[in-house]
Amino acid sequence: MQIFRGVDHPGIATACALTIGNFDGVHRGHQAMLALLINEARHRGVPPCVLSFEPHPRDFFAAQARAAGRAAEAPARIATLRDKLAELERCGIEQVVVLRFDARFAGQTPQAFIDDVLMRGLGARYV
Repeated sequence: MQIFRGVDHPGIATACALTIGNFDGVHRGHQAMLALLINEARHRGVPPCVLSFEPHPRDFFAAQARAAGRAAEAPARIATLRDKLAELERCGIEQVVVLRFDARFAGQTPQAFIDDVLMRGLGARYV
């Protein structure tokens, strides 16, 4: 399995079947969804790819709230990033892209996310 931080890498596949999420603890529901993704990827002749975020968006927004003087706690994580990646590989995922979740990323428009990340960055053919 290939792991990339960000979408600006020459080794990223030019097209993929994609799912997006944090996958904190790859449970049976995640496994079923990943199996569907792999099937759709095979049907389209592209690698199955997971797009995930670090830090977890809940961690980011909890820190933002605390910085603004509001009490906020993100739920404890079930798995570390390393454990999550190992589970995704075990499920047959070929490529994982981890994006940094920060203020700039959180502030982009939905259309910019679609255009810049999903289409240009990952060449998503199936989401």
